Amino acid sequence: MTCDLIRATEDMTIEEALKVLINYRITGLPVVDKKGKMMGILSEYDILSQISSSKKKNAKVFQSRISFSKKIDAISEDTPLSKIVEEFIGTKYRRLPVVNRKGILVGIITRRDLMKVYYYRARLEA
Repeated sequence: MTCDLIRATEDMTIEEALKVLINYRITGLPVVDKKGKMMGILSEYDILSQISSSKKKNAKVFQSRISFSKKIDAISEDTPLSKIVEEFIGTKYRRLPVVNRKGILVGIITRRDLMKVYYYRARLEA
């Protein structure tokens, strides 16, 4: 799990979000409120959809606030590995936010994280 996270906030502009996605070479961001509570996920799809459907012309669209998916599929920090794997396989997600009992974002777990766990466990058992 990655705990040093890059996050978006609800009041972020499209331009600010694009800079983060491009500069960090990532495809999505968890969106949190001022207290760190998980509010949703911002994806490249969300930004493309918002830009293409905007009635604002040229660069003005980039000053609009982000529009993001408010559907939150997150796991708790005490979710067993087997349940996490089931979630990834069942949904085809690439990453899942990890939240504590108060809904505060504490990390992100990715498919790659799971592959590392399986690989290193196998190496230890060999």
